[in-house]
Amino acid sequence: MNAPTRYAEALLTGMLGAFGLDVEYVRAEKNSLYYLDDTGAEVPVLDLVGGWGSLMLGHNHPEIVAYAKELLETGWPVHSQHSAHPVADQVGAVLNGIVGREFPGAEPHSVVFANSGAEAVEAAVKHCEFDRVLRMKSLFEQIEWNADVALTALREGAAALPDDTSLLPGDMPAPTTVEEFGALLGAVAAHNLERAATAPVFFALERAFHGKLVGSTQFTYNPLFRAAFASLGREVCFVPPNDAAAFEDILSEHRVTVLDVEVVDGVITLVEREFPAVAGLLVEPIQGEGGIHALTPEFAARIREICDEVRCPIVVDEIQTGMGRTGTFFASSAIGLVGDAYVLGKSLGGGIAKTSAMLVRQSRYRPEFELVHSSTFAKDGFSTAVALRTLELLEVDDGAAYDRAAERGERILAMLRELAGAYPDVVADVRGKGLLIGLEFADQSQAASPVIRQKALAGLLVFQLGSYLQLAHHIRTGPTASVPTMLRIEPSIYISDEEIDQLRTGLVDVCEILRHQDALTLIHPLTGGEQDRAPRSEIRDFRPAPADGAVAAAGPATAKAGLVSYPLTPDTLRELDPSLADLDDDRLLAYARRCELLKDLPAFAPVRYDSPQGTSVDLTVYPLLVTQQQLREYQVSGQTFLIGLDVDRRVREAKADGCGTVGVGFGLGAVSGHGAALRVPGITVTAGSALAVGSALTAVERVAAERFGGPDGLTVAVVGGGGRTGSAIAALSAGWAAKIILVGSGRPGSDERLRATRVRIYQEAWERIASGEEPTGVCAALATEPLIAGWLADGRSADEPSGAEIAAFIDHAHDVDPFVVATDDLLSVANAQVVFSAHSSPVPVLDEKHLSDRAIICDMSFFGTAAESAALASRGDLRYVRGGMLSVSNRVILPRGVSASTGAGELLAGVAEVITLALSGSSGSMDDGLITRERVDAIVDLAKQHGFETVST
Repeated sequence: MNAPTRYAEALLTGMLGAFGLDVEYVRAEKNSLYYLDDTGAEVPVLDLVGGWGSLMLGHNHPEIVAYAKELLETGWPVHSQHSAHPVADQVGAVLNGIVGREFPGAEPHSVVFANSGAEAVEAAVKHCEFDRVLRMKSLFEQIEWNADVALTALREGAAALPDDTSLLPGDMPAPTTVEEFGALLGAVAAHNLERAATAPVFFALERAFHGKLVGSTQFTYNPLFRAAFASLGREVCFVPPNDAAAFEDILSEHRVTVLDVEVVDGVITLVEREFPAVAGLLVEPIQGEGGIHALTPEFAARIREICDEVRCPIVVDEIQTGMGRTGTFFASSAIGLVGDAYVLGKSLGGGIAKTSAMLVRQSRYRPEFELVHSSTFAKDGFSTAVALRTLELLEVDDGAAYDRAAERGERILAMLRELAGAYPDVVADVRGKGLLIGLEFADQSQAASPVIRQKALAGLLVFQLGSYLQLAHHIRTGPTASVPTMLRIEPSIYISDEEIDQLRTGLVDVCEILRHQDALTLIHPLTGGEQDRAPRSEIRDFRPAPADGAVAAAGPATAKAGLVSYPLTPDTLRELDPSLADLDDDRLLAYARRCELLKDLPAFAPVRYDSPQGTSVDLTVYPLLVTQQQLREYQVSGQTFLIGLDVDRRVREAKADGCGTVGVGFGLGAVSGHGAALRVPGITVTAGSALAVGSALTAVERVAAERFGGPDGLTVAVVGGGGRTGSAIAALSAGWAAKIILVGSGRPGSDERLRATRVRIYQEAWERIASGEEPTGVCAALATEPLIAGWLADGRSADEPSGAEIAAFIDHAHDVDPFVVATDDLLSVANAQVVFSAHSSPVPVLDEKHLSDRAIICDMSFFGTAAESAALASRGDLRYVRGGMLSVSNRVILPRGVSASTGAGELLAGVAEVITLALSGSSGSMDDGLITRERVDAIVDLAKQHGFETVST
């Protein structure tokens, strides 16, 4: 909530911040990035992200930096559009030399420059479509020419009329005259015109990643990047990698033919021609973002044959794999995949310049393309010069850089394979070639640790692991876009043995953490303490054991219910994940605050509750990782709608899991209109307030009977009297309390809320009086007032709105209201024998001076903030009552994280209300409007029927 305002990718930066990855680096060299610590000293971080593959030669290669400085210092022209560019030609010459070396016999390739890999992809796609359109134009021109030749031959008697028209749709008879042949040609033209409207189709591979621009994103398989923009691009068909038969089958479905006529042996004949509907196939030799999956040589050879048959151009995307990263300049050369076009990027700029290139073999190149495609910054003098120097450095010593990439990569892969052998339960796979490597972890979506499980379910596990590696081991790794369990490793060729050993040390710790489910070790650097020092040094074993209270295989329950809640205290966080026990309160709360953008924890295993009525319910808890302090900040800032969105999302998740009733508890009621603001149809939503109010009043009345002989005539103070729960407590206690003191927070709006509660108290009192109940407390005293006596004589209806009139009469008739006091002065609480603490503050607000001798204090807070005061704990004369607590007949065991304040056989009233409503088959929102006496009585009675009883201690 207090983060600095960000204007550049604020959401992404905020998410990185949740993992401690929002580091500002100040220097870079080879495989290291440097940031400044609190003392201003540089701290090196081993960078294995490598600019997503852009740093084949490492950060700030000295020769490239020196050359770049020389270019700028000598005034080398950056922008000289519409002029000769001999350096660009030299880049093309070097690239052609490499193509000739790695693809022996390859024809020359023309080069088109771009600014980024995604732009190079778009240029290639545009060229494919440009070529297709020109081929289509040429085809129809040829068909038109052939028709004219046939017609001329027919008129000159050099050709006979066709006798087979079966290729034409419909039932057109063979022509017998020149005029009928002209009609046939018209039908052919109409048929062809219809086929000409066929939209072009492109092909790409499943798991592909080709960029995120409007055009290139259509070729990126992951729906996260593509789905929202599908309407902006042409159709792309995705085919399984390494399945040539599937590609052939899908391609055949999109093949289209048109009709032509030709003279064969003196007879005019109808023939079919292939229409260029297939525009191109884009492939990556190794799918980087898709999870480091390589194409096979067999697949490469077969798709070349298939595409040659239909003249479908193959565009080989070497943006991630090219420039020698996999041990050869083109990764496609290692599998014999010959493309019609290649796209290069990333390391082509030497880690400094932003440049990319598309190469098209000249027999497929359309020179006219240069007139319809251009870019202001592509082929600029600076980037092409840097690209040339980069290529020279890679090619020096017969391409020693490529050999080093292969050797360094094999050393890393050997280390990772050894790790996989030692931790088969943690490492699912190791894939890669050269310095394009992926380490895939086993699925953690069922992890024993909720912290680890939540990150896995959210697709953020590698961010959490990367966070630990960076903060604890100074190793920077990256994810892959489509495999949320894979760490991607793309260092430069200069990675050393010592750096590989550093990576091994960090990964061994990661594997130990995941094997033993010790989340503390994983997250401790995010908790505000020293990054390199955990609260304990050893990794402990927290592997799963049979979960207490887990639903046994005893058949389905009568109903399913959900509870959306916050694990709002350090104790509940420790209960959620026992591995966090050694973290103190401050560090646990610091972790919760850091995770503010990542609130969802995974749902817990359901707990079965069996009712004495013979029915049962499975209760599933859907927690949100936000502290009560943070919730208060949202309320103060007027941004509770953000929490409301989180609640709505989790309620929908519960509904999708089959829950018919969902509770919104532990401070969430106020931000969701106590359930009424949620717009999730077909589900019952409750904040659990009615049963909490009823059980608290019942408990206090019992204790008052023990201590004072009964509650009648006592003075009641309600701290938080303007809130929904406090207002209900105050109104319903009017039946026995002689005086009610409403204490507000003093914040804006508090006075208005207290006035509304005062009106409600008088309305409740009047309804009791008018209904003929034996008057006690406020009701008895109020009944003697002239206004009320007159109403009774007149037979005024009990349900007629009367509270405001009574309040106005009391203000007029008395200098000070003798029945209801509204104040923000906590010292007034000392005048009460019964105190309800119904505030929502995360810290105690009452202490010794606020309470009278022998007072009863009923704490309505889940957090027990009134009881946290040492002063109250030292007062032996006080009677403390945990409000909203029920006993459970079958001693149900709650899921971890919501039972920290309950004893054995106890249940929070809010949770009991969810269970009760689910068992009773109630429907609709149960908490819109006021918590009325009727609603409270009804839910209390239902709860008793299902085995819940009020706890008085």
